[in-house]
Amino acid sequence: MEEKKFSAIIESLTDIQDFLTLKLDSNNIDMKISTKIAVCTDEIVSNIVYYSESEYILVNYDNSDNAVTITFTDNGKAFNPLVDSMEPDITAKAEERKIGGLGIFMVKKMTDSIKYNRESDCNVLTISFNCNSL
Repeated sequence: MEEKKFSAIIESLTDIQDFLTLKLDSNNIDMKISTKIAVCTDEIVSNIVYYSESEYILVNYDNSDNAVTITFTDNGKAFNPLVDSMEPDITAKAEERKIGGLGIFMVKKMTDSIKYNRESDCNVLTISFNCNSL
């Protein structure tokens, strides 16, 4: 398990991706899982930066029990994306869809597990990927 703290600014996205890529590569994680993690990380970090008013993002990486688990913690305003984000109408034409919700919808579909907690005035979003599910 390793943890690193980043400023909650969009420029940190590259640093967060680099941190996770280093961990994934050193643990020989399959490219399909690494790609899913990159897409999910982009979506989660972008939402934290643009909407949470957080000062920081704490990223925790764990690779155990044949799974990769990444936890994103921020001290922004409370927001449970599993409950508070609207469900996108994926059957509607792109130009007819309401803005919002598609990113977290993608994250839910790409992960094997996703959970949210509010702890000590922080949002804690944990995503997991089963390394045996390929």
